Amino acid sequence: MIRTLLLLVFLSSLPIILASCGENKHSSIDTGLLSTDIQISVAEHALVLPFVALDDYAYQKLSFSLNRKDDGERAQKALNQFLHNSADSKKPLALDSLSVVVRTYGGDAGDIRVCPLLTREWARSVCDNPWAAIQQALPANRFQLVDLRRLQVGNTRGTINCRDDSKPRRPLPQIPGEAVMVCEAMVYGGDHDEFHSAVIRIDGDLGALWMVWRYGQNGETAEEMAEREGKAIVAFVQYALGQNEDFFALHADMCRLRRPGSNDSPHGEDCKRATLTSLNRNRYL
Repeated sequence: MIRTLLLLVFLSSLPIILASCGENKHSSIDTGLLSTDIQISVAEHALVLPFVALDDYAYQKLSFSLNRKDDGERAQKALNQFLHNSADSKKPLALDSLSVVVRTYGGDAGDIRVCPLLTREWARSVCDNPWAAIQQALPANRFQLVDLRRLQVGNTRGTINCRDDSKPRRPLPQIPGEAVMVCEAMVYGGDHDEFHSAVIRIDGDLGALWMVWRYGQNGETAEEMAEREGKAIVAFVQYALGQNEDFFALHADMCRLRRPGSNDSPHGEDCKRATLTSLNRNRYL
């Protein structure tokens, strides 16, 4: 149990570690870049995310190259091309998958100055508030938005991280909103049946892939975690990542879907206010 908790702490802090390694620290990156809206498409679904939420692009990866200068130039060229190709909302950049991280962007290794520059209310709500309902409802580390037609199950080199144990893999979900624990995930130091790769079908061929584990917070099981976090991911995509954001609906769902034992910020009972506002709003509908 202690080992599991230590591993989860490490996983949740990984973006911070990656951001602070190498020649360029995450906090030194132009805040204008971090707050830039990126227009992408996964499985024919147009999505809008701030650059700071893109795990594969905004967070510097460890490099062991002996030629860092040329590597840096190639990385900068690729980044410029990515920004150019993802700037037009009428022609979003088509991707097979995208790793998304939702965290306190303005804290830790980040820069608090980015917070007011973010265009989406959901991003501002998490930027300087580690108690934000969105953070407490979504997977603690990160998740991938994926084209389910491209997922490979049962292949050790496939998209889904499965333990090579010869056990049969569960088929991908076919019904929108259905979450499935496809297989036991291979995690260094983890026991058998401790970590699982979960997949949910969001809409059409758009899905999400993430990791769940047994012995969750306040006794939450892996099955319960997959169901709850799957619903949170669906709400996040539906209300936060479309061309038009519906933060009211998003926040109400996230407050309902927070992991067991979640608390409001000591500076204010955020979700309690959301519940009261929702009741008052429904009274007049």
